Amino acid sequence: MHRRARIAVVFALALVAGQAGLTPAMGNAACLLCTSAPTASATDSPTGASATPSASDSPTASPTVSATGSPSISPSVSPTSDGTISGPDVASYQHPATAAYPHGKPINWSAVARDGMEFAIVKASESTTYKNPFFAADYQGVADAGLVRGAYHFARPAYPLNTTATDQADYFAKLIGEVDTPATLPPALDLEVTGGLPRADLVTWAQIFLYRLRSDTNRTPMLYTYPSFWTDVLADPGAFARFPLWMASYCHPVPGCAPTADLWQYTSSASISGISGGVDESTFVGTRGTEWDVLSDGTTESPWGSALPKPPHSLSVTPGPTTATVSWVPGNAGSARVTSYTVTSSPGNLTATVNGSSTSATVEGLDPATSYTFTVTATSSAGTSAPSDPTGPVTPIVSTLLAVTQPADVDYGHPLLISAVLTRTDTSAGVGGQPVTVDRRVTGHSKWVKQQELTTQSDGSIAVKLHAKKSLDVRIRFQGGPGYEPDKARGSTVVHSVVTAALSKSKVRHGHSVKLTGAVAPVLDGEEVFRQELVRGTWLTGPAKTVREDGTFSFKVHPKKKKTTHTYRVFVAADHGLGSGVSPALQLVVR
Repeated sequence: MHRRARIAVVFALALVAGQAGLTPAMGNAACLLCTSAPTASATDSPTGASATPSASDSPTASPTVSATGSPSISPSVSPTSDGTISGPDVASYQHPATAAYPHGKPINWSAVARDGMEFAIVKASESTTYKNPFFAADYQGVADAGLVRGAYHFARPAYPLNTTATDQADYFAKLIGEVDTPATLPPALDLEVTGGLPRADLVTWAQIFLYRLRSDTNRTPMLYTYPSFWTDVLADPGAFARFPLWMASYCHPVPGCAPTADLWQYTSSASISGISGGVDESTFVGTRGTEWDVLSDGTTESPWGSALPKPPHSLSVTPGPTTATVSWVPGNAGSARVTSYTVTSSPGNLTATVNGSSTSATVEGLDPATSYTFTVTATSSAGTSAPSDPTGPVTPIVSTLLAVTQPADVDYGHPLLISAVLTRTDTSAGVGGQPVTVDRRVTGHSKWVKQQELTTQSDGSIAVKLHAKKSLDVRIRFQGGPGYEPDKARGSTVVHSVVTAALSKSKVRHGHSVKLTGAVAPVLDGEEVFRQELVRGTWLTGPAKTVREDGTFSFKVHPKKKKTTHTYRVFVAADHGLGSGVSPALQLVVR
């Protein structure tokens, strides 16, 4: 049996079921029989003009649900039959190297046409760095064989949105040339990776690309994707309602499985004469309203009436100190790309306007005592949209300042007294009744230890009394509260060793000695103290002594000059997490 006759019944089942009025529930139940997601075919390399395959060579996806959000089913064999319109999409992967063709076997496009294909779509480019090395030959070969030809670009979304989307669209348009020609499909954007962009930015990137490509080519571009990407990742069908849709969806030949799309890629393993190995195959279904005569003929003007943009949707708002940041997902841009968005507050009509590649804006100057809602409008060359649905009410938070007063130095054994005050930055008024947390750590260490929790007094103040055995960092944290922005502050105090000292005599005859004794606190094992003498305004360090187990020490002093007054003190260096310590100065009169 001829290939097309053999599979006619399958496609008839898929379409007739829809015409017969099968409910979505019946279609969804049937999709429980779907096979596992297809294995992606090897694909073109995005680096340089080589024929080495990479992961994005053909638009092969992992379809699991339909374009309308319901699971969908696609035949594992071609549903083409007499009267249906089908064709492959190809890339460098369909040009394997052989002994006869070491640089890649060509496709026999005449054989493809004889096998009943009506069109073929060829990968042209990826990002702005890769050109399919077989594109020119295949694109011309499709036309020479009398087939309708098309081209696609594998998207690499990235920041900055406007620059990367515009550059990729221009790169693709320059490569494919004129497409407002007979027997030519719209250029297609193959969108199946996010590039790490969140939903709103990804939708914006795709819109920028599609509108730029339409401007470049004078054709309304087609969007290729797969069901779960369409419904879960983009989740914004309205944003692309003006563009033909090419949907990949694979599964068993069960009635009612065709997605709502213009082209349906139903298999990645078709066997088509003239093409080596399995290949993607698609068929025209036209369930989104585009006629094949319009889709396949670049000389037929596709409908593109002037229309205002639709307002953004899925708004969210985050309050800040006298500000609110509103985010959104773009809607249908209408007949021209959105050039700006404007956020408006209610009450107050305070506004913030950002460019059309933005998906958020911050409104400033809000009153922290007022509750606000926000709407967003989109503006293009066609005009301004209606306002979006308003956000829920939010109240701007109050910016706070936590100021800490902490002594820079304290002697060992003395209490460390710390005070702090929490105030509003807009009025400088104290913020009372708020919980704050006091943390401490030994200076030079990394780990903070929670000391205690306190509540600010009516004037915003707190007082803390600590007993520190070593130099100490103190951190006070305000986690924020209803309507208040969090803040924190820290300070450091050096805890100094305490040195006491005394001379056995305050006067001595020349040639005699006296004792200089004292003690150090805290007592540290093996710690040394140094005797110092003041000479012409400078303290000169003399001999050292190791303190005893009880922290005491003793020096014997032999003054050298007679009829003079000598000044001494005892010094201990900073160590073991403590600051240096020094005794009071002691004077010795030598007669």
